[in-house]
Amino acid sequence: MRECHGQRLRVGDVNRLINIVDAGYSRSVWTGLKRGTQKHWGWSNGENTASEYYNWDSASAQPDGDGDCVATCSRTWKDLPCSHLLYFTCYYSNNTYLIQTNKNWSDAQSYCKQYHTDLPTVHNSVENDKINTMFFSQWCVWIGLFLDSWEWSDKWIFFFRHWAAGQPTQSLGSGDCVGMSRSNSGRWAQYSCDLKSPFVCHGGEPLVPVYHFVNQSMTWQDGLSCCRKRFTEMATVMNMSDVRRLVSTVDPGYSGSVWIGLSFVGAKRWTWSMGDSAISQDGMWSPGEPNGDGECVKSFNGSWYDESCSSVLPFVCFNDSTGFIVTETAMTWRDAQSYCRQHHTDLASISSPEQLNLIPNESSLWIGLFLDSFGWSNQWNHFFRYWAADQPSMISGSGNCVGMSTTDSGKWAQHSCDVRQPFICYGDDKLYTKQIVRVKLSCDEKCTLNNPALQTTILNEISKKLKRMGLGNDRKLSWRREEGGEVFHQERKPRATSTFSACKKQYSLDY
Repeated sequence: MRECHGQRLRVGDVNRLINIVDAGYSRSVWTGLKRGTQKHWGWSNGENTASEYYNWDSASAQPDGDGDCVATCSRTWKDLPCSHLLYFTCYYSNNTYLIQTNKNWSDAQSYCKQYHTDLPTVHNSVENDKINTMFFSQWCVWIGLFLDSWEWSDKWIFFFRHWAAGQPTQSLGSGDCVGMSRSNSGRWAQYSCDLKSPFVCHGGEPLVPVYHFVNQSMTWQDGLSCCRKRFTEMATVMNMSDVRRLVSTVDPGYSGSVWIGLSFVGAKRWTWSMGDSAISQDGMWSPGEPNGDGECVKSFNGSWYDESCSSVLPFVCFNDSTGFIVTETAMTWRDAQSYCRQHHTDLASISSPEQLNLIPNESSLWIGLFLDSFGWSNQWNHFFRYWAADQPSMISGSGNCVGMSTTDSGKWAQHSCDVRQPFICYGDDKLYTKQIVRVKLSCDEKCTLNNPALQTTILNEISKKLKRMGLGNDRKLSWRREEGGEVFHQERKPRATSTFSACKKQYSLDY
C-alpha cells in the first residue's frame, strides 16, 4: 500500500492549496506538519542553513534557552522570548530594510512577508555585518532565525511556517498535529491528532525534474545563467534514478563531460550518503569527536567517530525493504557506499539513538555520514553525491565546479569553472510552450496526405529538422485533427483554364 504523506508547503503553495480544497468546505484540513521530539534552528523563509553559519554571543553563552526567537545585538546573536517587542529587518531582492517599529517576532515576520519578502536569512559574516551597520550597536533587532519543534511527515527539512495569530501555543493539550484553515487565508493551527478532518496529500510518485540537455559549450556560470533564463535551474540530482535519467538525456553523439548544478561552497557539513539533510551540530558523537581524523564516519560502541575515508572497515547498508544490513567484508568508505548502492539502497542513515541501537556496537562500522563542502546552485539542501574514483580532490586547483561523465556511468568530477562544455538544465522550457503552425502543400490529384504512414514520415522529418536547429530536444510533435479526424483537407481555388488542388496541413508542437 502506498504511503500518503500530508502536503508539505512553501510560500507559493499556500494559495494553490486553498484552491485545491472544495469551495463548499470552510473548516480545517490536515497538512503533513506534526510536532517532533526535537527542536531545530531554522530560518523564517524556509532555508535550513543554521548548521552552516551562526554567530552566537559566546560571552553570554548563547543560546541560553531564554527564548525561541533570535535577535542580533552588537553583531552577535541572542535567543530571546518571541513576545519581546523589537525593531526588525526585512529583505526584498538584494536589499535589506530596517523597520523602526517595535513588534514581536511573529508580527515582524508577518509584516516582512506582507510588504517585502521575509525576515532576513544570514548566510555569512558579510551579511551579518551588513545588517548590523543599519542601527546603533546598543540595539537588538529581530532576524529570521527561530527555534522550531515541528517536522513534515516525510522528514523533509524545510522551515516555512504559516501560523495563524496566537499559533503555535505551548499550552497543555493544544494538539500535536497541524491543520490549514481555508477561511483564514490558509493559516495553520494546532489540533489534536485524533480529530477527524479531510486532508491533502502530495505526490503519489516522487517529484521528477524534467531535464534538458543543452549542447552548447559554456563556462559553468554562463551555463547556469542560461538555465535560469530559459528553464528553471541547472540540473539538481536527488538519487540514482535521476543519474540514469540524466545520462539518457544527453545526445547519443556526445561522449564528454557535462555541467550539473553542483559547485564548491567551502562550508563543510556532516551529511548523509542517501541525501538526507545535514545533521545538527551535536549528533551522536563520542565526546571530543569529530576531532579531524577524517571526513567519513564510523559507528562504535553506540557513538560516532570521524575516520579517514581510506580506512578499511565493515559497514552498514540500508535497504528500503529490509532495513539495516551489516556487511562484514572490510572496504574503504567509498567502496562501501558503491556496494550498498549496487546491492541495497545506500549506506545507512541514522536519525536517533534508537536506530543506532539496532546495529552491532562491538566493532567499528562505516555508516553513511561524510563531510561535504559542495552545494547545489538552487540552494537546495540535498546531499546525494555520485563521485568518480578519487573525487572530489582536495588538491589545490582541482576545480570548484562539477561535471557529469557520460562515459563513466554518469559519475561526477571536479573541473575548472572556466572550462567550456555542454550542460543540463531542469524545469519547463520558458521559450517554447506550445506552438501551432499551419502551412499549405501543393500536390497532384493523387494526393494521399491523410495516409497515417505518410503523416508519421513527415513528422519524423520535421523532428530531425528541429533538432538540427537546436529546437527539437524533448519536443512532442503531433498532428492537429479537425472534425472527422482528418489532418488535411483540400482547398479548391477556381482558375481560368484549369483546376488547382492544394492540400492544407496542420501540426502542433507541444513544448
